[in-house]
Amino acid sequence: MKTVVTEFPQEPGLCYLNHAAVAPWPKRTMQAVTQFAIENMTLGATHYPRWLTKEAQLREQLRELINAPTRDDIALLKNTSEALSVVAYGLPWQAGDNIVISDQEFPSNRIVWESLANRGVELRSVALESAATPEEALLQAIDSRTRLLSISSIQYATGVRLHLERLGDYCHTHQVLFCVDAIQSLGALPLDVQAIHADFVMADGHKWLLGPEGVALFYCSSRAREWLTLQQFGWHMVENLGDYDT
Repeated sequence: MKTVVTEFPQEPGLCYLNHAAVAPWPKRTMQAVTQFAIENMTLGATHYPRWLTKEAQLREQLRELINAPTRDDIALLKNTSEALSVVAYGLPWQAGDNIVISDQEFPSNRIVWESLANRGVELRSVALESAATPEEALLQAIDSRTRLLSISSIQYATGVRLHLERLGDYCHTHQVLFCVDAIQSLGALPLDVQAIHADFVMADGHKWLLGPEGVALFYCSSRAREWLTLQQFGWHMVENLGDYDT
């Protein structure tokens, strides 16, 4: 307990309980960001290779956190919205396809799917109270044209926690891609992407992961990568990073 208090030297009388929005940084986060800023100021990019090593270490830590098969399954993006957009605009939709979400989703996990309407993709927003359990309500909405179930691990407004393994098992059996917005739980509750048969998982660092804004985990299973076409490209995507001629 003493260590926790030391890590969060908040204002006297303040008991901060709003991690579900933006968490206060612990000392170690502040120190890492400060060290990086000072290094930039005094040394520029002298230690750029060290930065790449740190990035690789972070991807490995995130792999372990969610039990992903390999580090290649993990990408670092700027936020959950970007990760959801990578999924939405990387999959080969056909007119008549549908996506299932709940009616309690944060706008990030709704607006991006609504934007696919001009491609003939139907969005089914399911009332979680419409069946005996929230999981049953979602599964009843899935049919032969459902291509994706996208759901939050914990609903941001109500706190409803879904049985992800049951949902993932069903999706896996019925060839439906399973997407989990884990921002409201990752770092506070365990998540095993293999156990829940997740195809996509995304979460920003600024809530329960106690990190800064601007960095997010994006997990993509090997199965899903067979379907996903990237729409963004950069110089870090080549195998021999630093070889500018290939």
